[in-house]
Amino acid sequence: MESEVKLKVKRKAQSRALSVAGKGGYERHILLCMGTNCCPPQASREIAKYLNKRLSELKKQGRNFYFTQAGCFSFCIGGPLLIVYPEGTWYHSVSVEVCERIIQEHLLEGRIVEEFAFARTLNTTEDK
Repeated sequence: MESEVKLKVKRKAQSRALSVAGKGGYERHILLCMGTNCCPPQASREIAKYLNKRLSELKKQGRNFYFTQAGCFSFCIGGPLLIVYPEGTWYHSVSVEVCERIIQEHLLEGRIVEEFAFARTLNTTEDK
């Protein structure tokens, strides 16, 4: 039997279109560093605003991505920083223009934007 907490978080997840059954849900999860040590705060805010707008437009077209604004990734260099999961690809120097490339090339076409990618999460057997 599931605990009350687990049932509550599952309902919350479903309200945000997250899959609780292992099928469906979001295509990718995008995290944007909102820290202020590696770039001016307005830069991250501008990208967050742009991402919200673009991902909303894509949702109307049937594409579903989850976007999270994170406090700080503790890199403090090369910002604004953005990470795309499940690949775990880290991007540096993200501007609105770079963000659009990440949307077009990575999110929609599945190709990492190598020019701005600087790290990947170790998550496959071929990476080991």
